[in-house]
Amino acid sequence: MTIQNHSMLVNMTIHRWTATKHDRSVSNEVERTHQARNAGRYNKQLIDKAHLVEIDRLSNQLRAFHYQHTLPWAEEGARLLPTKLFLTYQSGIFDLREKRDRAVEQFLTTYPQLVNDARSRLNTMFDPTDYPSVEKLREKFGVDVEYMPVPNANDFRVDIAHELQEGVRQQMLQSISARQEKMVADCWQRVREVVSRIAEQCSNPKGRIHDSLMENAQSLADVIDGLNITANSDIAYVGEQLRALIVDPDRLRTSPVTRSAVALNAEQILRRIPA
Repeated sequence: MTIQNHSMLVNMTIHRWTATKHDRSVSNEVERTHQARNAGRYNKQLIDKAHLVEIDRLSNQLRAFHYQHTLPWAEEGARLLPTKLFLTYQSGIFDLREKRDRAVEQFLTTYPQLVNDARSRLNTMFDPTDYPSVEKLREKFGVDVEYMPVPNANDFRVDIAHELQEGVRQQMLQSISARQEKMVADCWQRVREVVSRIAEQCSNPKGRIHDSLMENAQSLADVIDGLNITANSDIAYVGEQLRALIVDPDRLRTSPVTRSAVALNAEQILRRIPA
């Protein structure tokens, strides 16, 4: 299976206004008072950041959804999105962006009053030029999603000598192979984290069972087949076992037999995960 035919690269950038500003005059004043040099920076808090909490919460949801449905590719930036998960990814990102946009608009309605509040709160440190207009501020909360094709070493063509092309092509093949190994390792790590938690909680008769224990397992089960971009048969098998592991959390709370069986099955899955 060639990953170029079954996946794409996606890069998501979430923009956010920091609501802070370096105040050089105050920083210089502190240094003069203490006869110091290069002692630090004083950053003003321009508004009450409690008004940004909802935007930040939805930003975190966006980021988590993005990572849940993609695999590592570059150290930073682009990640690999399997085509099996494309529609789910696109729909989920669209919904979360809409929710975040609504939270941004709600914040912008209160922004003028927050600026007025800062005038009295910051007193002589208040500087109206620190505050962008509502229109400019809206632009600082954008979310950019960019799709790109996965590089194909076999279709590498550039205007350099043939022997140099071949050297670059081999480097690309090695790089893609290493990244595929990293994708497989990422799948295993996700399974390990979720199933280890199930084994730990269910093997403790007095441990609390939260709904999130099985919710996290279901979330992984929903995407594991799509993330298995290399068609690894062991990952496919463990995906089946993971789905069989999922039960109603209430059964785990009320039935010691079910709890014990789930713990045993979770341990069996863990033994199949490569070290």
